[in-house]
Amino acid sequence: MTRSPKAGFSLIETLVAVAIAGIAFFVLTETFFNVLLTLEGLESENDTQKDVRFVRSQVIQLASRDELLDGGEISTLDLGVATWEADLEATSVLDLFALDLSIRFENPEGDPFEYEERLFLLRPTWAEDGFDRSELRADIQRELESRDRRRDW
Repeated sequence: MTRSPKAGFSLIETLVAVAIAGIAFFVLTETFFNVLLTLEGLESENDTQKDVRFVRSQVIQLASRDELLDGGEISTLDLGVATWEADLEATSVLDLFALDLSIRFENPEGDPFEYEERLFLLRPTWAEDGFDRSELRADIQRELESRDRRRDW
């Protein structure tokens, strides 16, 4: 089938081109709005969240168990001085500790703000003095061996 030199696009070709352009426009618009929403979310992170994250990062970096249990104060950028306290308890998992962290911010622009959370930290160096790991490891080894014997290969 030959076309005459004055023939244009057929209706189907035009509809396909408009549909492809519409889909491309929709995808680009959605991407643009998703980027805008993400940027807005990053900018709207309030001062409290930033300061809590800062204090938390400083506390969990402490290497000494005694220093952690003593608590302390940290100056923050937005909410003034943060006073923190920590309670620590061993879990049933070897070297895993549950840390209950309480933070109190002075908040010079309003009422003091308190924040609490529970974190789980893996700290092999925090085991109690005189704690014998070899017995616990032997128990775990025996449990693994008994599971292997019961397994149907």
